Amino acid sequence: MKAWRCALMALTLAWAAVSASASEPILVGQSAVLTGPLAPNSLAFMEGQTLLFDQLNKAGGIGGRPVKMITYDDVYAADKAAANAEKLLATDRVVCLFGTMGTGIGAAMAPVAAKYDSFIFGGLTGAAVLRGPKVPIYHVRESYADEVRRVMTHLATVGLTRIAIVSSDDAYGKGIEKDAIDALQKNGLSQVLALRFDPQEKEPTRAAQQIIASGAQAVYVIAAGMPAINMIRALVAAPIHPQIYTNSVASSFLLYKELGEKSRGIVLSQVMPPFWKTRFPIVDEYQRARKNAGSEGEGSYLGLEGYITAKAFAEALQRVKGPITTESLRRTIETSPPMNLGGYMLTFKTDNRNGSSFGDITMLATGGKFAQ
Repeated sequence: MKAWRCALMALTLAWAAVSASASEPILVGQSAVLTGPLAPNSLAFMEGQTLLFDQLNKAGGIGGRPVKMITYDDVYAADKAAANAEKLLATDRVVCLFGTMGTGIGAAMAPVAAKYDSFIFGGLTGAAVLRGPKVPIYHVRESYADEVRRVMTHLATVGLTRIAIVSSDDAYGKGIEKDAIDALQKNGLSQVLALRFDPQEKEPTRAAQQIIASGAQAVYVIAAGMPAINMIRALVAAPIHPQIYTNSVASSFLLYKELGEKSRGIVLSQVMPPFWKTRFPIVDEYQRARKNAGSEGEGSYLGLEGYITAKAFAEALQRVKGPITTESLRRTIETSPPMNLGGYMLTFKTDNRNGSSFGDITMLATGGKFAQ
């Protein structure tokens, strides 16, 4: 009888341990831009990821375990981002890092992830220096080089041949500038001007005047968030200015919010499906999630990107066989079949961490709507 009681007690304790483990949150770490001029992009992305994770957790999480995101502000400062990554991996013991923002931030965090034999899943960057089989980042968006090539091909197609390039004087701008110049030359376009501006400058009037005086037919603005807005605001203040092109992280929703009807006619490359066209099942799902959460407005490209990135991560977690660890998750991401996320395809391999090749070109129209 005594032996039976001991066995029963041991079984009860083991069941309790398993139950506790089964409901224990899956911890994921994020260093994000919560304050400062680039915060709007980061917050829009986080809105989408929160929609997905809230939806997932309400449905029971992953095998009964909720996904818990631990987020620290890095104010878009590389040293703070590196410190955040260190804390998340060493102290908080997250399974991996998620959804970083920017080239400089990714470059600061990747070595920390490698130090702990971990990785970053997703993020708002397409920089070449953060891509490759040895860089511990799994990308859900196509590269900036792909975006640039698409824009330059479009310019050549529509007959705009005299091009100015203006880039923010930071890791982001410098990282894309060379890709832009190379793509411009390969398409037989003429570079009439290339200059950089201080991303902290709120009124880069002098740079705008140089661009207008150059005689360029089009200007490609390489900047993100508010620095891009400030540069474009200075350009559209002139009665006549070149056709303005920029890429996805300039943020179309922010352009209209800040510039109103003066944003009409700006052309942007995009790395996500049109967030307002529900012919993509993933877009319909995103819009329904927003409605159920009581969100206002129509959403945004960045919000959809956050939602898709979180959905891809959740799909990877669900595919893990056995205990979820950093290594089992990495192995699952690299060896699983392609993900079909409601029409948005992702494929990761051991030697290729660039999951997507989706790209598009859009133009802002009246009322902040889009023309394609």
